[in-house]
Amino acid sequence: MTIDQLLLDDRDHDDLVAEARRHVALVCPELTVNGSSDPGATLIELFAWMTGLAIDRLGRVPDKLHIALLDLLGVELRGPAAARTGLRMRLSAPASEPLEIRPGTEAGTLRTATQESIVFTVQDDFTILPLRPAAYVVQRAGAHREIGVADGVAYPQGPDQLPFGRPPESGDALYLGFEEDLARLLISVSIEASMARGAGVKPEDPPLRWEVSQGEGGWIEAEVLEDLTGGFNYGSGTVEMQCPSSSGVEPIAGRRLHWLRCRIADTTRLGGDPAVYTQPPEIYQITAAPIGVQLPAEHSAIEHAEPLGTSDGTPGQTFATRFTPVLGLAPRETLEVQTPAGEWEAWEERDSFAGSAADDRHFAIDLVHGRIRLGPELRNPHGGETQHGAIPPKGAALRMSRYRHGGGHTGNVDAETVTTLRSAIPGVASVTNPHPALGGVDPQSIDSARARSALEIRTRYRAVTAEDYEFLATEATPGVARARRVADDEPGVTLRILPRVDRADRRLTIEELTPDAELLNEIALYIDARKLVGTPVRLLPMRFRAVSVVVNLQASPRADVQRIERDVRRSLYTYLNPTIGGTAGAVGSGWPAGRSLNQGELYAIVHEFQAVEFVKILRLYEMDLTTGEQASQAAGRQIVIEPDEVIASGEHIVRVVRREL
Repeated sequence: MTIDQLLLDDRDHDDLVAEARRHVALVCPELTVNGSSDPGATLIELFAWMTGLAIDRLGRVPDKLHIALLDLLGVELRGPAAARTGLRMRLSAPASEPLEIRPGTEAGTLRTATQESIVFTVQDDFTILPLRPAAYVVQRAGAHREIGVADGVAYPQGPDQLPFGRPPESGDALYLGFEEDLARLLISVSIEASMARGAGVKPEDPPLRWEVSQGEGGWIEAEVLEDLTGGFNYGSGTVEMQCPSSSGVEPIAGRRLHWLRCRIADTTRLGGDPAVYTQPPEIYQITAAPIGVQLPAEHSAIEHAEPLGTSDGTPGQTFATRFTPVLGLAPRETLEVQTPAGEWEAWEERDSFAGSAADDRHFAIDLVHGRIRLGPELRNPHGGETQHGAIPPKGAALRMSRYRHGGGHTGNVDAETVTTLRSAIPGVASVTNPHPALGGVDPQSIDSARARSALEIRTRYRAVTAEDYEFLATEATPGVARARRVADDEPGVTLRILPRVDRADRRLTIEELTPDAELLNEIALYIDARKLVGTPVRLLPMRFRAVSVVVNLQASPRADVQRIERDVRRSLYTYLNPTIGGTAGAVGSGWPAGRSLNQGELYAIVHEFQAVEFVKILRLYEMDLTTGEQASQAAGRQIVIEPDEVIASGEHIVRVVRREL
């Protein structure tokens, strides 16, 4: 079997000679190098040849030996990352009694003949309470008025039936107050009302906002899933909405409650100029109740209190988890050792035992192989031995309090595909994932570990230079594809983060390319433990310049038109890609920040395919990734981008016609 040679150093013999000459001139100026026959030149040539030979031989090291060398240096393969999504569980009827969703609740995709079910697990417990409104308030012309509520239902009378002013004005609102938290709940608001009147108010896009209070004057918009009132155009009906992941107490009309409000906005949801209501609806009855919940879940399985074995009292012991690979340990996930009193004592995870004293209850874990290591005993240079990290007494039982295993890119499933509860929950009628699952990454490969080993050895997990911060941001979690430090006027370090996306050779949405708060927090905690004291670090999403390409091609007479269109589009999505783009004809490391795009380089991408005879039209258009709007005019022959921007693909349009015989 042949062994692929790894290119460790791209310097050739002449480069090594030139570098040696410069170094000699600095450190030993008395050594003269006059001509190729000079003894000094001979020595330089000899050492350059020996250095090149060592680089060449080291590049031929087989995988097993390379792994052993990396292990000696403390370089380990990074574990996987689990895809995350939200599971929306809808109840069969509005909650009338508390319904508990326990951590570890599993839902999966449908099992097929070729693929097992992909399972997602709810991470935290949640109880759906049978909450009902405790207050109903209307706001007209800035003034609040509370209306009585009986058994969770408001029955306005007379002028109080108008929830908004006459005519309604921007800022007018109706409020439903709750004593319990509204976070993550799926709420159904039931309304009996007359029809509102307003010329041009669209039932599918009314100038209304449903929002949830966050405390201290803050509000977050709820996602309206269904509005059978048509924005009050149809009168009576129900409005179903998904509340955000948090809510807070806000004082309204003297009542400190969690509030759900419907506010008249300046614009419609689609951003159009709103038509105004000329006559508000009259509300005769209004109430609300939870009909479900949306909980965060990830592609993993949870193990609780798994026994690992017993200690034999010696240093450097290793224990193995039952399942692998293991996902990065969360705060509640740790090694526990049983004390002589029978209690379980939590130990602390460490990257290494270099700073561990003999009584420090530390452990390390190899996530890929599920191996837990205890501290070693090392011989001192001048005699004696030092224990790094505590060792459980002989016979002490060890266990993992909890850990998660699984992950990988297979968890990156489409929206509305996780539709089956593994174990039925009384009262829950259905489950689904309204959004795609993102963030799943396989365990690190050997080639990737080789590529990162030089930086890892150099930084030794301390952030000093810009490259150190960039490297440590990618080391914090497998969910980071790229991190780039950008220059700004603020003190400290600013990093732009690009999350990892699998599969990336397609059009990527702005949601996939934007790191979520959980990912940014994980990076921040990792860097804070390794940065210089007092250095502020700001983590921001990567900036993108989206480009759409319109191509009209002529192919050979017998060419497969649909296949060429598909392959050319895929090549364009791969090349104009922030995570794997920038390299023609191959998968790269992402479009370089600040590198402009020339129209001519796309001709080479298109002409990779033999069946393509010539390009009739090739135009570039800039596009807004957030709104999906494309510029009306072509961008010309070059798109110049800012130093902290990278190029991402918009919508590519490829049309192919066959040449007639």
